[in-house]
Amino acid sequence: MYKFENIFGNENIIKSLVKASENETVSHAYILDGKEKSGKQTISKTFAKLLLCENSKKEPCLKCSSCISFESNNNPDFFFIESGKKGLGVSDIREGVIKNLETKPFKYKYKVFIIKDAHNMTIQAQNAILKTIEETPKFAVFILLSKNYNSFLPTILSRCVLFKIKPLSPKIIERFLIEKNINDKMANFYSIYARGSIGRALDIAYSETFIKFRQDIILDIQKLDSLDLIQMYDLIKKYENVKEKINEILDIYLLVYRDCLVFKQTNTFDIVIQKDIKNCIEDISCMTVKSLIDKIEALLKAKLYLEQNSNFNMTMECLFLKLKEK
Repeated sequence: MYKFENIFGNENIIKSLVKASENETVSHAYILDGKEKSGKQTISKTFAKLLLCENSKKEPCLKCSSCISFESNNNPDFFFIESGKKGLGVSDIREGVIKNLETKPFKYKYKVFIIKDAHNMTIQAQNAILKTIEETPKFAVFILLSKNYNSFLPTILSRCVLFKIKPLSPKIIERFLIEKNINDKMANFYSIYARGSIGRALDIAYSETFIKFRQDIILDIQKLDSLDLIQMYDLIKKYENVKEKINEILDIYLLVYRDCLVFKQTNTFDIVIQKDIKNCIEDISCMTVKSLIDKIEALLKAKLYLEQNSNFNMTMECLFLKLKEK
């Protein structure tokens, strides 16, 4: 149910959007930029729902016909445009946006368009949306959701209000999960692993496959020292086959080495996050502090290189050679 009071974090952005609604100073175009599952879709849909609400300018009332139709995905003045496998092309903008601007709002003051993964728009699509923003009727509001606002044309950036969605602190995510009846210990683990995203935290908390996935990766970490080169390349191939999950895989590696470093320096499990893998942590903690720090740094570098689209196999080869060092 889309209500601002149900959203954790990014209070300043929410305040700005609510103020624009209350003062009737709504801009024609917004960009909400943030990592995947950072909450930008929830914030944008709640804002769209508020703009279309018949009874309130501060919080969707949930009772009017607009709010009810919005929740059931039937609001005639709300449009959610998603990219296909090949990204967002000019035909997507023409069909999803321009065509629907030919008529005035069916019932409400605005027509609201949310474009998901707008950073995937082709140059032609960006030019089409730019022209639409420049010549848009008063009733149109565009919200572009993005993981990388630098991919937009400078002219688009200059015509949009940019909001950068910030990752949430682990404490905020942990509190949210506990309120959802996740037990305290697991809520703490999920909050760290979620990388600032409540959506990600919920995905893993309710995932039946995540526990098995994590156990499998931890087993790989434990075996790493004993692998010969052929086995190491087999492991790289295994990860290449699930390349879309490499961030999650490397995050598990990072958390394990982080816990090993904490245990090594404190000789206690009090502030270790993953208390359920004590034996693994004790075994790996036989390394020196410097070796553990070097491995953490190598993992962080590998994550950065992969985000920059570096060669997968070369990056993983360099990483594993570093992780195998004593």
